[in-house]
Amino acid sequence: MLLPVKFIAANIFVAGMTAGVAGGAAAVYILSDAERRDKLKDCAEKVGKTCKNLLNSKPDAGSFE
Repeated sequence: MLLPVKFIAANIFVAGMTAGVAGGAAAVYILSDAERRDKLKDCAEKVGKTCKNLLNSKPDAGSFE
């Protein structure tokens, strides 16, 4: 009964390591070029502006008709 638990834990560990390696490689690839960094900054600013607008908007509280 202990063997399946170890197998599942090993699979989770390997999946985490794989995701970490893939994420690190993607970060190095994106940050290695100045043009890509600028595009990433622009995208982050757009997403931040959109999120601020969504979070700061007030719902219509007076419509109980």
